[in-house]
Amino acid sequence: MNTKMKLINKRIIVVLMTILMLSCSEEFLELNPQQSVANDLALTNLDDFKSSITAVYDYLSSSDYYGRYFILVPDVMSDDVKQNSQANRAKEFAEYDANVSDPIAREMWERMYEAINATNTLINSDVTVPDGVVDQRDHIIGEAYALRGLIHFDLVRMFAQHYTFTAGGSHLGVPIVTEFDINGEPSRNTVNEVYDQVIADMLMGISMLDPTSRSGNSSTISSMAVKGLLSRVYLYKEDWANAESLATEVINSGDYTLVDSANYVSSWASDNSAESIFEISMTAVDNRGSDALGRMYMVEGYGDYLPSNDVVSLIPAGDVRLGVYKTDTVLTGDFAPLRMNKYPTVASDDNTKVMRLSEVYLIRAEARAEMGTNDAGAQADVDAIRQRGLPTAAAVVATGQALKDEIALERRIELCFEGQRLWDLMRKKQDMVRTQCTSPLVCSVSYPNDRFILPIPENELDANPNIEPNPGY
Repeated sequence: MNTKMKLINKRIIVVLMTILMLSCSEEFLELNPQQSVANDLALTNLDDFKSSITAVYDYLSSSDYYGRYFILVPDVMSDDVKQNSQANRAKEFAEYDANVSDPIAREMWERMYEAINATNTLINSDVTVPDGVVDQRDHIIGEAYALRGLIHFDLVRMFAQHYTFTAGGSHLGVPIVTEFDINGEPSRNTVNEVYDQVIADMLMGISMLDPTSRSGNSSTISSMAVKGLLSRVYLYKEDWANAESLATEVINSGDYTLVDSANYVSSWASDNSAESIFEISMTAVDNRGSDALGRMYMVEGYGDYLPSNDVVSLIPAGDVRLGVYKTDTVLTGDFAPLRMNKYPTVASDDNTKVMRLSEVYLIRAEARAEMGTNDAGAQADVDAIRQRGLPTAAAVVATGQALKDEIALERRIELCFEGQRLWDLMRKKQDMVRTQCTSPLVCSVSYPNDRFILPIPENELDANPNIEPNPGY
């Protein structure tokens, strides 16, 4: 592992040792840096395991990860966003002008690998606990496996081209890190190898997690949540049968129900809604404040980015989903009149919704349409989402490519500003075209393109002789 990753490992050690002393406290004591620590010294009892998995969730809530930039960056690179004139955050990505020294890419890379190292501390622990708490310990280790899989999946989406960019995902992905090695200098695995690791970790997580663990709280990962996330992984891999099978299991589980039309808009101001499968908690203690994702969009925040007319115009009159857009009377000209309001709380403590049941329906619809063996089932899945938005909407009757187009349209409307649009364009091998293009935004980016992914950070390249840069940077 390179010098930067060595520093990350040392910081992980310090943080883990500190949280073990403080249990679930959010405040850390100052400790001298430790060069190494054995897992059996770091983790000695069930409370240590609980504290350590809390640290992993804390990494995910960082503004460099799900707290802001992991959701914001792929959206501002898409056609769903137009840039406000005063924007100065992530604008290099909106304008396709980032470089290897970009601090957002660097911090995102570091935070994700710090989180992976924290999961590895749990996964590779060798601790004997009393028989009465073995199941609880194993559940926590199952969480660590599932989250390690998710983080590797997030890394490979952000820093590597999509799975079908080459045959069999043979192009460069990201380093797979499953062991603590302070002196390691890992090379980049292929995208296929990363996907194999993601799938293996998620399956291991499912096998270890308590299947009854959800209990109305989607802020920690459950076995059913992992199945939902794994259906997304299979969708991106174009393994349609597995995507359809897992999506069906989640839908039929009864653990989640679609929020009804009347409560759709208000559900965005609520945590752990009926259809929330997994979300990242932003409590009063750990919310990102001025660094929160919502601050990028809301009237009361920075308002750097606004919904494009391209995406808003796709929503039919009367559809409740128009309610997540808020009129701002201050905006004029090309920027009028709407703000996106999926993250509406002024206190900036909106949870980040990683996966909702709505997406699972659309995953199953797409998988069914691609297999071509159950068009009626795919149509019904689209109707479940579309007619929730507008109960009077006509039922979908399209088949073949027209059905696939209907599903893509519904994904764009339903999942906009949840960090998915750019990756949908990439995996469908489509150009990014902004018909409402305000200077200095790039108006179109043709597929394939080196700039659809982030640069491997410069300090990583400088420190690790085995890692290769992304083309075009």
